[in-house]
Amino acid sequence: MSDRWIEVADRVWARRLEELDQTLGLVVGDECCLVIDTGITADAGFAYATAIRELTDLPWQVAYTHDHFDHWFGTAAFGESAVWAVADGAHYVSFGDEQRQKWVAKYRLKGREEDARRMAASRLVPPNCRVQGAIGLNLGGRTVVLRQAGLAHSDNDMVVEVPDAGVLFAGDLLKQGAPPSYTSAYPIEWPQAVEYLLSWKPKVVVPGHGEPGDYWWARAQERDLAEVSRLCTEVAQGFLTEDEAAEHGPFGPDSMREAIARWKELTPPAPEPAPRPDPARTPPPPVVVYEVFDYQVDLTQ
Repeated sequence: MSDRWIEVADRVWARRLEELDQTLGLVVGDECCLVIDTGITADAGFAYATAIRELTDLPWQVAYTHDHFDHWFGTAAFGESAVWAVADGAHYVSFGDEQRQKWVAKYRLKGREEDARRMAASRLVPPNCRVQGAIGLNLGGRTVVLRQAGLAHSDNDMVVEVPDAGVLFAGDLLKQGAPPSYTSAYPIEWPQAVEYLLSWKPKVVVPGHGEPGDYWWARAQERDLAEVSRLCTEVAQGFLTEDEAAEHGPFGPDSMREAIARWKELTPPAPEPAPRPDPARTPPPPVVVYEVFDYQVDLTQ
């Protein structure tokens, strides 16, 4: 598959990439456009920016759906612009450096030296505009909504709603063609976040990876996410073993085990039971002596 555009609505595009089967987004208004995620390296970002210029010459703003490297390491190619995200810039820089070191090492172990070089050379661009709750962004004749999703695929997910076109850019809250990643997710809260975000019934839902789908496809995946949450809960309650849950997980055994491991990582350990007293060492209760008072009541008055 080569990189290609899919026009999902009037002046709303999804950019399908061969690398990581990723899906980026573009929403064009009358005065500016919104770029949704930027790819895995500055070189990939430059290719994306060049493709955008084939569609529009309007100034752009950038939105990060979350802090995983493949969604924002390409932003240096977009120059100076407003960059919107839920987490702050300091978090992006710190976490970005950790991810870059990890992936550069991983590429080199696989013999992909050129990919490692591209990633190591990519300048990281942290967000400079914070989204808390939801904001409406006027692109000129068209308003998009940047909405904080809460705890789900990560602790800083953000979706982009295009109400006049009926399009939802869901980032990695939803994925087509591969199981969702639970590595840094919140398995219990994730389906609740997706259910809320689908409440306005968008016609088109664009995932962070894979082909765009419709509302009913997204609802079906939300039900699978809810099943993962339920299985994690039943493991916690002792109704199921981890092996039983893995065998019946909707996304396959590996994904279910990853979800359980993440749930256990997030769950605080049970408190240690209080030690039982040793009767031989327990002193007897104190003896309380009450004084008896002799009194009379004069009833003649």
